[in-house]
Amino acid sequence: MTTFEDRVDAFEAKEIEEGLKSAKALIQTFLQTLKTYRLYESYHPVLRKYLDRLKKDFDRYFDEYDTFSLQVTEHQLFYRGHAVYESEDVKESIAFLFFKDGIREIQFFRGLEFGEVVSFLEIMRKADFINRLEDDLVTLIWEKDFSHIAITVVDDFLEEGATFVPATQQDLYKGMEYKGFEEGLLDGKMKEKEVDEDHILEAEGIRQAINSSPGQSLVQACQLDAGEIAKINQEIQRDGQPDYIFVLVDNLIEILLHLGEDVDAYENMISYFERTILSLLEQKEIKKALMILKNLNDTMESIVLKDKQIFAIRRIFDTMSGPQPIDILGRAMKGDGEVDSESILKYLSLVTKQAINPLCHLLGQLESAKWRRVICDLLAELSKEDIQPLTKFLSGSNSFLICHLLYVLGKIGHPSTLKYLKSLVVHEVPRVREETLQLLSKFGERGKDLIQKFLGDSSAEIRAKASVILARTAKGEAVKPLMEVILSEEFYKRDYEEKASFFRALGETGSREAIPELTKIAKKRRWLQKAKWDEMRVCANNALKMIETAGKANLQKSRGLLDKIERL
Repeated sequence: MTTFEDRVDAFEAKEIEEGLKSAKALIQTFLQTLKTYRLYESYHPVLRKYLDRLKKDFDRYFDEYDTFSLQVTEHQLFYRGHAVYESEDVKESIAFLFFKDGIREIQFFRGLEFGEVVSFLEIMRKADFINRLEDDLVTLIWEKDFSHIAITVVDDFLEEGATFVPATQQDLYKGMEYKGFEEGLLDGKMKEKEVDEDHILEAEGIRQAINSSPGQSLVQACQLDAGEIAKINQEIQRDGQPDYIFVLVDNLIEILLHLGEDVDAYENMISYFERTILSLLEQKEIKKALMILKNLNDTMESIVLKDKQIFAIRRIFDTMSGPQPIDILGRAMKGDGEVDSESILKYLSLVTKQAINPLCHLLGQLESAKWRRVICDLLAELSKEDIQPLTKFLSGSNSFLICHLLYVLGKIGHPSTLKYLKSLVVHEVPRVREETLQLLSKFGERGKDLIQKFLGDSSAEIRAKASVILARTAKGEAVKPLMEVILSEEFYKRDYEEKASFFRALGETGSREAIPELTKIAKKRRWLQKAKWDEMRVCANNALKMIETAGKANLQKSRGLLDKIERL
């Protein structure tokens, strides 16, 4: 006999099944639209078709449900615990695109305006061109301040310091329970693991230590007695007393200020400071090492010193910016334990140009994106007047490091940068060539000759990007090299996305010089490989429309200028 509970369970199962079916249809349309949006311009008919379908699917979904929520893992997207998308190709995976920037959930709410969806897709289109060291998807989404779209984000630094503060004794005991999950998302429920025996003993010890009386609040149970307060005050007072080493260092700085011309005396003083600071760093006492350097720096900035005194202090800073201290700081950055980020950042703010080489080596090893950004910004500051110490690493084998140094060089923008990029145009690693192309775009017309070389790159994606960048930097001068590629014998056989980029590039030049050849292509018909040639005709017509639109805009601008002149 079917019970009431069985009927309720069956109803809920059916509701989940229907919701999942609706969600799968929506997510399929959403992902297809997202992929198409990253390939085509907004006016393309293929994209318009997908956008119309996506709007209908969202409207249909929100007729039944209030929230469309996707949970994000490295290679999968989940809806109510069910995998609705999976791809392990990190270059193409939509899930990985969100995951690598820390996004763990995406929510769309009832009342969603389709303009918000389009804006969200625009952000995703930019994902291919985002410089990860300057920006990320999270920042771009938050800057839009969507009303009906929300994301849940994890942050490496925040995760390390996140703590839960219990409000009641019950909350405290609840917080001591260990719950783990691995595959809970797959069936929509959190699966409990075995409770660690040591953790149980620890929790029981906390209960016994609190030993609250019946009706006693958690605050009352944890209140310190007079003896405990006195003990803590003694420890605070002891910690507040100056360490002997700092008293000694202050005295040594005072001696340094009164040294005469004895070179050996300065050498001994420099050696002592260097050994002391290095010893503190090796003991992971970064904060103490920082205090000594800061005292020396304050002395140099606040007092008029002799040349030998200035030289001695600068020698100390140079040595403390060398390979061994930077290596120790690097190990601290990569450490699994508690990281004194503030002290490391302040120490790095005091290093000299001697730190450039060891910082470059460290940059090639760091896994933390946040520390890599810190090091890149520091290298840009240290190398802004002379980029040569950086450029020698461009010929190395570490492509990961080369890509980050290209970002640093772009941040500096030194005019001599271009002469160091020639060999990278043909680098064996596509990512390096792509970053080089992106850097060249920042130099405008001066980089056009190197950009033009990318039109013959082995990667279709890089060729496509190079065509657009060349058009934007060289304008009318880009028409000839672009047309040479388009009119080449095998070009019409290439993928549609690449052909569309080259023709769009021609359109962006706004040059009427391209009109005759574009018109020929648009009118010409072929029976062999008809589909491939029809793509050429569509692209040529789109480029003609872009040139016509640009011409009208320029004409209106000229008329407006003439009207303004006549009024004057």
